[in-house]
Amino acid sequence: MSRIKVLSEQLSNKIAAGEVIERPNSIVKELVENSIDAGADNIEVRVMMGGKRGITVTDNGHGMNAQDLILAFERHATSKITTEEDIFCVKSLGFRGEALPSIAAVSRVEMISKTAQEATANKIIFNFGTLKAVEKSAGNTGTTVKISSLFLKIPARRKFLKSTQVEYRHILNYLHCQTIVHPHIHFTLYHNDRKIFDYPAMKSAEKRINLIFGNKFKEAEFIPVNSFESSSLCVKGFIGNFEKSLELLPNLKYLFINGRFIKNALVYHAIAKGYEPIIKKFGGKVPPFILFLQIDPKLVDFNVHPAKQEVRFVDTSLVYRNVHTSVNLAYLAWEKSKFLDLRERVKENLAPLGEPEKQIYYRMQKSGTPAVGTKSDQLDIFGEKVDEDFTEEPSIKRTATQISSELSIINPWQLHQSYIFIQDEHGLLALDQHAAHERVLYEQVLQRLNGATVVTQKLAFPIVIDLPSYLAAGIQETVRENKEYFAKVGIFIKGFSGNSVVVQEVPTELKEWNSADFFISFFEDLEQRLKKKNGFKENLAASIACKAAIKAGEKLSRAQMLNLINDLFATQVPYFCPHGRPTIIKIPISDLDKMFKRT
Repeated sequence: MSRIKVLSEQLSNKIAAGEVIERPNSIVKELVENSIDAGADNIEVRVMMGGKRGITVTDNGHGMNAQDLILAFERHATSKITTEEDIFCVKSLGFRGEALPSIAAVSRVEMISKTAQEATANKIIFNFGTLKAVEKSAGNTGTTVKISSLFLKIPARRKFLKSTQVEYRHILNYLHCQTIVHPHIHFTLYHNDRKIFDYPAMKSAEKRINLIFGNKFKEAEFIPVNSFESSSLCVKGFIGNFEKSLELLPNLKYLFINGRFIKNALVYHAIAKGYEPIIKKFGGKVPPFILFLQIDPKLVDFNVHPAKQEVRFVDTSLVYRNVHTSVNLAYLAWEKSKFLDLRERVKENLAPLGEPEKQIYYRMQKSGTPAVGTKSDQLDIFGEKVDEDFTEEPSIKRTATQISSELSIINPWQLHQSYIFIQDEHGLLALDQHAAHERVLYEQVLQRLNGATVVTQKLAFPIVIDLPSYLAAGIQETVRENKEYFAKVGIFIKGFSGNSVVVQEVPTELKEWNSADFFISFFEDLEQRLKKKNGFKENLAASIACKAAIKAGEKLSRAQMLNLINDLFATQVPYFCPHGRPTIIKIPISDLDKMFKRT
């Protein structure tokens, strides 16, 4: 008897579903991209409990007749490719024939679809891979797909789903990107029957971006990129400048390739290189950007990953060179224009120049024209690098009590109002004042989240925060589900009205948290952390610590420095900030002796 058996169609579909359907957002992605490929200009998404209880996607695309409706649920059935060459020249957002049968294998599916040529719509119903009905139905031109009971009969898969908030956030983040890259489509999202956003169709990406990101995008004075176009590659979009965008929208970094949101190290590095040499004067931080690459489908492969989360280029040098050139030319043109304005201000003795303006003015005054850099370092532009090679030196591995007892003989001094130096018996200890204070505040906030008391101050004038559209949807849900945690750390938030929230109380030590802009910046930081890492309490503590910590450039008195050092060595993990970067660097006296050739 043969040991090898051909799997049943139902079991094959469930295995395929494991590749394609990872979570509710996988279904939303497949259905929405089908709607876009069907020519829809109006797409409505409704999800219940983060998609775990139900997903409904309705569009006004060209629809399907009864025959196509049945074929759509056959494995390897698709309308988007016909030949082998089509696989390597993908012009649609997706063509995998396993998507709909995979969805049908792990859930209950009801699909209603109608073409413009038909008088009535057609309905098909599947129940965990079993066809239940094909019948006529009422319906408008387009398609509606209703999904329920996801993974109900596959408990092993269902238990790996995250909380409602986490699953909802994945859906929200995906649709947020679609609203940017497809401005001509009217997108509406509902969660638990509450409207999250409603973005009408726009004629241009710039208008949609302005609608989503609000006044901050205008205030940041983004630089348009439209400087390089060829028969095989076109680069368009917007890049930030160092004057305002890093402050107003530091986390706004979006790359779209042929209509897909993609993360790609090659392109990221090309963007960073486009900012040389000025980028090094700003600590290697890359300003925000929204770039749209349109590349010949024959030169790009999106099928490296089943969910098309990765991309491979046929000609990497072409992509790198063109992205770098586009960013560089756009930035230098803006910088030259800015320099001419600054020169007039200097001549007329008008308002004083800010630090970024001085950087531009004096560099260009000296060189005459902007210079294009020739050397580039690897940059982690989606967050500060964690120094994984940092190790505690033996002389640093003393107890907090030992170090704290030595502080009353020491005389700390501040370097460039950013670093604190103290002498010990082995040499020098250098502290990053921001990272050190972050660690102190992070552990204090965690203690409060775990039951420690907090002293708050009731604001004489409550802060009314009008959240921008791109932030409101996620933050309102986050606050609603985690109100008790905000209260434990001393931030009391009142109910919502539209896109507004009201802060009534803050912890006494956070006196500078007295403006709507400050809270928007805090919410943005929290939102970014929640995208990258689970664990609300830890992310909340890290965001508060980051925003409330002493900044580089702040002058500290001797008493403040000593207090900070004492507080740092009283923490459980004094050697690293919440991001994993070192708070303390040891400089042994022996190293200094070697530098001065004393040994």
